[in-house]
Amino acid sequence: MFSKTLLRALCCLFVVTLACGVLMAQDLKIAPKPNHVTLVAPYVDHSLPPANVTIFSNLGPTPTNNYNAAAGGYYVCGISCAALLADQWIGVQFYNKVADHATTLQAAIGYDSGTKKVTLGLYTDNAGVVGTLLAQASTTRIPNTGTCCQLVQVTIPSTALTAGTNYWVVATSDDVGAPDFEGVWQASNQANIGGNVSQGGWFTFSGLTPAFAVKGTNP
Repeated sequence: MFSKTLLRALCCLFVVTLACGVLMAQDLKIAPKPNHVTLVAPYVDHSLPPANVTIFSNLGPTPTNNYNAAAGGYYVCGISCAALLADQWIGVQFYNKVADHATTLQAAIGYDSGTKKVTLGLYTDNAGVVGTLLAQASTTRIPNTGTCCQLVQVTIPSTALTAGTNYWVVATSDDVGAPDFEGVWQASNQANIGGNVSQGGWFTFSGLTPAFAVKGTNP
């Protein structure tokens, strides 16, 4: 079950829908852009078998440009994190096309300060908001914010997903074991929005959709 804090964080006043992902937000705190990217290194996928298919991903386009580390992102914070002094959890919706099983969750979450521990969970969709927890796992292996292109990755029990169904990947803090954790869910490169105001011509801007992937088996 979600806490009242999480429900406040995920109930929406606006909805951004991009690349089959949806971010629900109300008064969410956005991390500032880092001054520079201190490291660019290829991401090596160490997914353990049987995570042999990609169920959803907005990572890329290349292993050395897996996400937009220079754009900032959304804070993922424990209850006493330095940036907010309150917990903030983030969930992103994705659409599952065919019947399969999820075994691995990946997210471009970078570490800022506090105790290194974050939880990734797979949830059902409840009429457009986060629903019931299906599986989750925690990790202390978190790359630094503003670097590319390592990922937070957890292995979850094999979880059956229904074809043609929306689900959520959610990043939460451990408010008991890591209440001071402060991290940033960094933005996807594939989250550009096209705009055309008063027929002045098209332009693009970043929607800061968090970068993530779900992997598993088919079926």
